[in-house]
Amino acid sequence: MLSGNSYASRRANLFEPFLFNLYKERFEYWRDKNVQIINLFTVKPISQGILKEVNPVQMDIIIEGLKSYMGVDPSYKLLLFPNQFSAYYTLFFSTLDLNDEIVTPAPVPYFLTQYAESLGLKVLYVETSMVDDYDLPYRKDVESKITPRSKMFYYSSPSYSGSVTYSEETLERILFICRNYYLYLAVDETLSHLITNKEEYTPMHNIAIESERIIRISSPLKDFSMDEVTVLLFHEAIPQKIERTAKDLFQVSPYQLAYLDYFLKNREVIIGERNEEINPKRKIVDHFIEGRKDISASLSAVAGTIFLRLPIPNTESFVEWLLTEYNRDKKTVFVAPATYFHSESYEDNGEILIDYRYLDSEMMEEGLEILSDALDRYLGLKKED
Repeated sequence: MLSGNSYASRRANLFEPFLFNLYKERFEYWRDKNVQIINLFTVKPISQGILKEVNPVQMDIIIEGLKSYMGVDPSYKLLLFPNQFSAYYTLFFSTLDLNDEIVTPAPVPYFLTQYAESLGLKVLYVETSMVDDYDLPYRKDVESKITPRSKMFYYSSPSYSGSVTYSEETLERILFICRNYYLYLAVDETLSHLITNKEEYTPMHNIAIESERIIRISSPLKDFSMDEVTVLLFHEAIPQKIERTAKDLFQVSPYQLAYLDYFLKNREVIIGERNEEINPKRKIVDHFIEGRKDISASLSAVAGTIFLRLPIPNTESFVEWLLTEYNRDKKTVFVAPATYFHSESYEDNGEILIDYRYLDSEMMEEGLEILSDALDRYLGLKKED
């Protein structure tokens, strides 16, 4: 594989194992035919070597800095983990038992089911709809999913899949359900810095001040392509098994502490530059949607990921066709069928997910042009050359 070829080195390989395994043969098929695949789903960011040298930083200083940054109540503890998986693993292992259930609204993050199943846990999907901008259904519809084995309610805000955020009314509904059924409430806030209109956004911890069962998760460096060190924030009343497991199994490195220190000291500039980088990409997506009257999209004020509804009956067949039959000038695209982010009973409505957070703008525009051409050919609106 040529490191200087941006298609081959970054776009021809999927980052997420579960989708990579499903489409690995298709990707290899096109690579053998020298067809470049522009990945419009998710590409792993290339780490940036910002620090020229690593200066020792005390853990206590970093923890206090993170508490200040996240607005942490004194009664909460903060733990650091070397990556996202170790944080989720410790959280689930410490609070749930074998065959317990995690209630979560779909579309779910790409990694959640893998993490849960690795510990023998079950994910209960609360289905939502693009028509309602993926808002949570009424309380009775959520409660109908809950069983005696349900022990946790989980969501990410904004969500990894679709950049969904919830209104204060919906958050209060979630909080009521968790209190009523004595569920842990886990919220991943990793992408919260992408919310530009903070005045219209309410984080759960603002209305759940007295809740002792809320757990906050954040990978503060991940979206900036710096590192995957992850924060777990929980009330001191939660079993100490979390803290013991973290200290025994998962230690962060001096390198990660140095990067956190750099981020905390420069966060306004780093976050500002990130938003300046990603917001124009949202305009590219909006322009693409405006140019295709047969495509609709979920509404979100957050740039990052978006679901598009295509005028086709089955997106999995469409993606299979993209990776086996279609190409334009030796190029094709990959998009993620929405079925992979919902329960098995979910009916394919022609939805695909694209994630443009780490896509180069020029490559992104080309990928959307190819997607548009592919859709026309798939629908029979344009003949093959």
